[in-house]
Amino acid sequence: MAVPLDIADIPVHFSLAGVTLNAQERAVMQTSLRVKAEAEKLEHLSFWGKILGIQKDYMIAQASGSNLFDRKFFYSVDLTNWLQLPEVTPEDMLMIEKINKKFTGDPSFEYTLVTEETEGEEKAKGQSVNEEKRLSGVIQLMNYEVQIVPRGAYYRDGSLTLQLNPMFKGLQQSELGELTNYCHFREGFNINKKTVLERATNFDETIDIFDSVSGDEPRGVWTIQAERAGSVALLRSLLWPGYVFFHTPAPAKWGGMYYGWGLKNQNIGFMLP
Repeated sequence: MAVPLDIADIPVHFSLAGVTLNAQERAVMQTSLRVKAEAEKLEHLSFWGKILGIQKDYMIAQASGSNLFDRKFFYSVDLTNWLQLPEVTPEDMLMIEKINKKFTGDPSFEYTLVTEETEGEEKAKGQSVNEEKRLSGVIQLMNYEVQIVPRGAYYRDGSLTLQLNPMFKGLQQSELGELTNYCHFREGFNINKKTVLERATNFDETIDIFDSVSGDEPRGVWTIQAERAGSVALLRSLLWPGYVFFHTPAPAKWGGMYYGWGLKNQNIGFMLP
């Protein structure tokens, strides 16, 4: 998801993890996304994933321009018509993070959170947020917490602009199974969090510009396995079950996709040793 996801990769690589879309879904979306990108003059518009709903499912697409973190998100319930998701405020996010129910499939559905007054403090009762905003907020949460890229796939140029690394030819096969070689694709990397020993041993300031997933808590929140005689690495998130990432060095390709109910695993701390 950090680079435009090629829909053709879904049956080839994501099917190894049991995640796929049928031929009709892939064919219709390839056409409708191209039409949407041309109509909206979007530089990059690509498939992000599928969030399941009780009544209808949401297909999600994301668009980005020269600033790779300045994104717009779109959803469709019929594979053809794509609607832009709204921005969410910090107040919206506080409510969205408290909802742990399956999506209904109705963008106008209202979730109401009942709060209680505490002594000396009055809280609003019956705060609500609709499903369209919840969908937008959940996607942003997932992007921050589980969207990843291989180490070295990006670099910052002399003006500190994030760029795709043309010299990146994929991880070595011996590196595919190491979590240290996969990084969160997000802003906010702080080099000062690196110890002197970490900087001295295996640190390259030109490409080490993201946080490694190997430091994620709790330990074990990511699973990694090799497929096709070790030529493809598959990573799965246990924090957001349904997020899958693949990387193959020959040819050098990678991508992430979500397919699930859009529910964060609230019991992750009790599941892992």
